[in-house]
Amino acid sequence: MNKIYKKICLLCILFVLVCFTTCQTSEFFLSSDFEIEKKNGEMILVKYKGKGGNVKIPKGVTTIGEEAFDTPFHKHTNLKSLSIPNSVTHIGKQAFFGCKNLINITIPNSVTYIGKEAFKYCESITNIVIPNSVIYIGEGAFSFCKSITNITLPNNITCIEKDLFLRCESITNIVIPININKISDGAFCGCISLTNITIPDSVTHIGERSFSYCENLTSITIPNNLKSLKDSTFKGCTSLINIKIPKNITSIEDYALSECDSLTNIDVEDGNPNYLSIDGVLFTKDKKTLIQFPPSKEVNTYIIPKGVEKIGDASFINCKRLTSITIPNTVISIGIRAFSLCTSLTSITIPNTVTSIGLHAFLHCTDLANVTISNGNTIMYISGFAFNGCINLESIIIPNNIRMIDDGGGIFFPDCPKLTIYGHKGSYIENFLKKLNVPIPFKAI
Repeated sequence: MNKIYKKICLLCILFVLVCFTTCQTSEFFLSSDFEIEKKNGEMILVKYKGKGGNVKIPKGVTTIGEEAFDTPFHKHTNLKSLSIPNSVTHIGKQAFFGCKNLINITIPNSVTYIGKEAFKYCESITNIVIPNSVIYIGEGAFSFCKSITNITLPNNITCIEKDLFLRCESITNIVIPININKISDGAFCGCISLTNITIPDSVTHIGERSFSYCENLTSITIPNNLKSLKDSTFKGCTSLINIKIPKNITSIEDYALSECDSLTNIDVEDGNPNYLSIDGVLFTKDKKTLIQFPPSKEVNTYIIPKGVEKIGDASFINCKRLTSITIPNTVISIGIRAFSLCTSLTSITIPNTVTSIGLHAFLHCTDLANVTISNGNTIMYISGFAFNGCINLESIIIPNNIRMIDDGGGIFFPDCPKLTIYGHKGSYIENFLKKLNVPIPFKAI
């Protein structure tokens, strides 16, 4: 009996000790401005409850917790300056999200981690120095900080995460540290004031949209160790004049160089196994695909070389100088938006070798008046929106081998108010227009 009693007493003592230890691992300290939790030896700022202005985070705090200064209605938009003690090592996810009036912040060299979207929408910060103690910065951490003009990146990070500086519209210059090996998707997308950037050869990956719509970027050197230009990497860099593709680039994805309206020349380094430049125009090495025509190339007419089989997506987009383009009878496909916004193009003849004309292929070619599609034995598929917005298009001659693709709820040739379609009586196109009640005149030839 005594043995049983002793065991029960021992279990009770152990239970009390466990409860006491557990309680000691988490304590809360409340004040009028801060809610701080002590947990496992760390001091975590859980929530700021003050009125804003100039705020000093208490000494001893080691972690600024997730959404610590954010609220559902962004009540802390009055926060203007912030002093972070050098005890802080961790800034959590969305810690200062939406602090729109925060102007001054100094990150101490004790900080090693900055979480996802930590300073997103801090629209008034103009300058920020990230100390070399920081080894990780989460995706979107400074996105939409539209007033930042200068930023210093730490030497110890190896990756610029997704959307890190998305729409930081005032950044003019940035130096990427030599330890960086990856620039993720959208990292500098929409940095419209960025004029210059140096990318070290340590970078082996640049993601989709990384520099898209950096409208004032005039030059960029692609690092020698990069293997691929991803989708829309430099799309919309409207001030970029020249670009050179290094010999190690083995893949160029769709729209990588599209809408670079000031581009006059695309050069490819000798020895590139997959790509070449002919008179400043980018082709695959076998010359079968035309990838990109530089929009500001000083010519009014262009003859696509014989042997080209594919005119790539957006390959001639915004080529406003071109009044005439000759397509050879080796071309099989015309890509999506291939000639869109070629506003000076007046006529085009499509050879009978073509089997497909993509969506918005001639979108808003506002001076295009006449289109002739050559008769052939091979079925050719045309998107119903291929000539969308060709407001001066008067005639399209469509032979019997054409088939229309419905890309938009039974709408064909939208915003072509002057258009008359010509074809053979009883042809596919005549019956097609009648069957779907397409309100475009048809005349037999």
